[in-house]
Amino acid sequence: MNSPFFTTANLFSSGTERSPRKSSAKERQRTERDQLIKSLKQSPGKRDARNFLKHFDTPHTADSRAAAHVERVMSDVVKRARHNEWRLTQTGVNLGNLYESTKAAQDNPVFAQQPFSVKPIQAQENVEPLHLALVKLRRPQLLDDKTLEGIALTLSQMARLGLNIAVVVDCDDEIAPETLELRPDWEAVVREQAARIVDALKEFNEPGAFEVDHTMCVSQIDSEIPSTVEVRGSVEVKNNDLLLLPIEDGIIPVIPPFAYDTELRKVRVHPDDVVLALTREFAGITTHIVEENGPDELHDALYDKTNAVTGKTILDRIIILDPLGGIPSENRADGAHVFINLEAEYDDLKYSLPDRHTSNLNVVQRSLKLLSPSSSALIITPAEAAISSQVALMAAPSTGVRTRRSKNPLIHNLLTDKPMISSSLPGPLVNRPNAAASPNPATFLKKGIPVTMIPDPRVSGPWQPPSPSTPSIDLANDPRINFPRLVDLIDDSFRRKLDARHYLERIRGRVAGIIIAGDYEGGAICTWETPPSLRPSTTNIDSQISLPPDSPLWIPYLDKFAVLTKSQGSGGVADIVWGALTRSCFPNGLVWRSRTSNPVNKWYFERSIGMWNLPGDQWTMFWTTEGVVEDWAKQKDREQIESNRTTKGQEMTRWDAYFDVCRGVVPTWADGKKPD
Repeated sequence: MNSPFFTTANLFSSGTERSPRKSSAKERQRTERDQLIKSLKQSPGKRDARNFLKHFDTPHTADSRAAAHVERVMSDVVKRARHNEWRLTQTGVNLGNLYESTKAAQDNPVFAQQPFSVKPIQAQENVEPLHLALVKLRRPQLLDDKTLEGIALTLSQMARLGLNIAVVVDCDDEIAPETLELRPDWEAVVREQAARIVDALKEFNEPGAFEVDHTMCVSQIDSEIPSTVEVRGSVEVKNNDLLLLPIEDGIIPVIPPFAYDTELRKVRVHPDDVVLALTREFAGITTHIVEENGPDELHDALYDKTNAVTGKTILDRIIILDPLGGIPSENRADGAHVFINLEAEYDDLKYSLPDRHTSNLNVVQRSLKLLSPSSSALIITPAEAAISSQVALMAAPSTGVRTRRSKNPLIHNLLTDKPMISSSLPGPLVNRPNAAASPNPATFLKKGIPVTMIPDPRVSGPWQPPSPSTPSIDLANDPRINFPRLVDLIDDSFRRKLDARHYLERIRGRVAGIIIAGDYEGGAICTWETPPSLRPSTTNIDSQISLPPDSPLWIPYLDKFAVLTKSQGSGGVADIVWGALTRSCFPNGLVWRSRTSNPVNKWYFERSIGMWNLPGDQWTMFWTTEGVVEDWAKQKDREQIESNRTTKGQEMTRWDAYFDVCRGVVPTWADGKKPD
């Protein structure tokens, strides 16, 4: 009897012969991955599932009909998922309620078998690259056997999902040693912990695991070699076959921080240097390089851009398992950065962290600088990484106690390339008991994209109302802004054309600022609005500029929030723009409106302090300002306020002003239709 689930490998059968060893390893890994995916209680969202399959499974020469078939299959298979929930306990994978949703079944796909008539696709040996995660486990000597087994289970699950694993052992103390003396007692600790890790991995990873300490070497740096990225020391991978050949068969190598010098003597090296050396090797970089104010464009050219198509390996993840947890943040209630956009935040962060966290940040930043922008990193505690094998207790009305499995941050990150929670969610919403005594929660990091804020609040402070000293920005003529690119971004994000001339006329003299993420991948335009009921009976907007800059009648308004269609739901672009907007540009709050039928409203609601449906069922008003509802609640007679607005405008509350502004903004779309 045929299984009700399909194997994604069947979608893209190969017409080329492969060696028995490689063929069996690939087939086994694909089969195990599909068994894990199909056993999840709830699968990734449709977009995440599509991206996961595209990145980890689909050959680049694949017939477009195959991808279309996957899309069709996703809408039909949810009904089969609950019938197969029992398989969850068989595979050991669990995500808890990772993808809780009240949407219809079609928004929660899993993968099942359907008839498929696409012709077999002729694939080349180099079409399907080897996906890798490089894991550094700090201070394993502090971990009990149960936690180490949980980590091994999670890493084995990741390997079965298609992400091959290599582990670097780090037994150093909290502060890195000043000298790298190869002491017998230190070596004994490293050997013991490497053996523990290997034994734990063998328990769950069927292909096995082994310790390999003859693959690293230490050589002299040739100062004449042109270079752009500093790698401390001179650690290199000498025998890459000791790593890559076993990895291709699903075996997990465990690498202690040993190397051999030019005289074949064993020496001790920094574990971070091992990580960087392995990163260079997997990225195809074979020369030492030193960062001496090199141009940024050379950094991006370091990784082999053809690797994704013809290369042997793709290093997708750098994972740091550290008892200290993620990168600390004083601005969040949970105590740690959820997401770090290294391109925009690294320079500010690196001088403000304790030594150990600085070391973690540096090794991640240096590693990701060598890799494709699609690669990412996660700094997480060993306990969180082991959570897949742990059971949490919950109170139940009937029995008093019941068990449930907790979410696994590493599996979540693998399937979605996102952190467990969105970094743009307000920090106070996160409850972290005993924060002072707890390790930091996980931090997700990407090479990221630059963020341009005009004016720059890091220089001049939060955005201020227009005045002689802070004039309004002219979007069309400011040399810092490419206005045609900005219009293209808005058109693409909203899927409709902006009437640029009309729009410029509406916001003339009242632009608060603009945010541009990356190469116009996302952005926001904010204005200073005044309640329409207070405006003079003239269309001359300049007549309103006589308000003093400190007047409460200047209302900070989010006029446009846009992300390119191709960047929506991935890369963290929306979170990056939102973080800059609400934490740097308008930390005291702002207001905006959205069509009541806009599907993005759930995202807005989670990031706002309050919302209100405006009369007419067309618009929903959102705000991030404290005290808006309290100001409104103090009013006793709403009708009296309405009747007195034009003569007693100064008595308006913040609620009145917000309400009036959101009701009065005039759309400026070229098609004349109401915005979606």
